Amino acid sequence: MVILAPVGRDAALLARTLSALEIDTTVTKDASTLMEVLTEGAGAAIIADEALTSAALKVLKIWLSAQPPWSDMPFIALTSSGVSTRESHLRARELQALGNFTLIERPVRPDTVESSVRAALRARMRQYEIRSRQEALVQANADLEQFAHSASHDLREPLRTVGVYSDLLARDYGNELDERGKEFLNLIIRSVSRMDALLGDLLSYAHASSISGEEVPPIPSNRALEAALKNLDGSILESNAKISIAEMPTVRMRESHLSQIFQNLLGNAVKYRREDRAPVIEISARKSGSNWIFTIADNGIGVPAAYEEAIFGIFQRLHTDNKYSGTGMGLAICKRIVERYHGQIWVESEPGDGARFSFSIPG
Repeated sequence: MVILAPVGRDAALLARTLSALEIDTTVTKDASTLMEVLTEGAGAAIIADEALTSAALKVLKIWLSAQPPWSDMPFIALTSSGVSTRESHLRARELQALGNFTLIERPVRPDTVESSVRAALRARMRQYEIRSRQEALVQANADLEQFAHSASHDLREPLRTVGVYSDLLARDYGNELDERGKEFLNLIIRSVSRMDALLGDLLSYAHASSISGEEVPPIPSNRALEAALKNLDGSILESNAKISIAEMPTVRMRESHLSQIFQNLLGNAVKYRREDRAPVIEISARKSGSNWIFTIADNGIGVPAAYEEAIFGIFQRLHTDNKYSGTGMGLAICKRIVERYHGQIWVESEPGDGARFSFSIPG
């Protein structure tokens, strides 16, 4: 606990009261010394109103603005007693605008000091606990991302070996296998292919998790869309899909990330089509405050209402691999990317009547 009360006996009385409570206390004589102690670390501060000059308030505001998001330093301000006036009311508002301030009128009672100080220190301890949890969470996420990177790379090497020898076995000895043996071999080859796709998507998810939250320069979204459409050219032609595109805006997002979202959503729109009709897909965008909301609407099989949130989870699939191929990671990757840009993604659908996938990102 740090005290700044340069006039009168307040500092000595406060220090004596806090010492009796076994609370470590530092008494400072001026605002500059106070700032030095705060910078070194303190649980809370008691400051006399008269010590908070315009210059001291300015320095304190700068110090507070530089604090990390978890920090909300508690201050207890000693104010003069007497009838409330317009000036005293404005002064109280000025102090409270600084943040976590508690006002105590003189003469100060020891029990009032004790309760105020204990409350301030408890609040500060909770902040440090939150910081510790945040640091642990950040470290856990970093470890998880590193594991995903390592697993994706390290597991792919033995998987390639299995794939290569399976192909050699099929080429050199395939004719010597009976139907049951060929079935087993084909199962191995399909499993290798699926595992390779899973590891690739796991790596993409890890990359999406490591996206920084810093602001990026604006880019034309139509360029990201064109890249996605080019990658999907084969499946679009095969399905005879009809795609209409509205005017695309400029957004603050890395082109590769936006292109990946478009590719996953458009790929799903083509994949989950109805058997009795060709896919019809509409891509649109509309302004909403400072964000743009993109929507990909299709006429496919739709999504049951009970699964509209679950489908954005990792490895969540509503269909077997025999009917629709995939890893169940595509929408989870989209969700992670969008959330890294402080946006949202959702779906509106009726089974058998198509789906409308929308996501918001900064404009």
